[in-house]
Amino acid sequence: MEFSAAVVPGHAPLPEVPPGLRSALHRCGPGAPPLRARVRDVLREWIMEGLLSPGMRLYEQDVAVALGISRVPIREAVRMLESEGYVTVHGRQVRVRTLDPVSVAHLFDVCETLEALAARQAAQSITPAGARRLRELLEIGRAGLTGGGRPVADGVNMSLHEEISRLAGNEVLDGALGPLRGRVQCLLRHSDDGHRIFDEHVAITEAVATGDSVRAGELAASHMRATGQEILAHLPG
Repeated sequence: MEFSAAVVPGHAPLPEVPPGLRSALHRCGPGAPPLRARVRDVLREWIMEGLLSPGMRLYEQDVAVALGISRVPIREAVRMLESEGYVTVHGRQVRVRTLDPVSVAHLFDVCETLEALAARQAAQSITPAGARRLRELLEIGRAGLTGGGRPVADGVNMSLHEEISRLAGNEVLDGALGPLRGRVQCLLRHSDDGHRIFDEHVAITEAVATGDSVRAGELAASHMRATGQEILAHLPG
């Protein structure tokens, strides 16, 4: 089913709702995430894929009609997205966070410090199995770039960083980096230097896999700094 802007005149149209999404949202059972979390995941994915543009206003009733649910879990999902930095809320107005250069610069400043810490700690606790997993992710990314599959490469980008922080074994650090990485993933649409990013991932992976914690931290910090500078240079406007 495709949401039509004609349902609510003057409102920006929402993305097409895939078949089965409505029924999936209503599915429940042991271990199933709360509905608010599932709605949050849908909206967050739309933002990360660029289907909801920066500055776009979101209306509860529009999302309710599109997803076939009540407004309560939508309101709760919006609060979660606000805390993660994907939307801004002013009174009753909810908007997708705009690409403000100052905020983007601050985001990468924080990520530079935290990703460096994750790489250092991962190198300090690396195992043969962990090193093997990192190298497998690199090969998936290499295949994606070779085939021109940028979305595949971007997905591997996120997976590689997530695996490094998992190997670090620091739950506090992992929890702090999760939402930040999602926002970085949104911004990677404004990067056209996938080969540079991949080459830096190769160097970081080898430093982590060989237990060189100092070099791993330095490379991770440099990687985030370079990516932030490139994205800032390519932001619209």
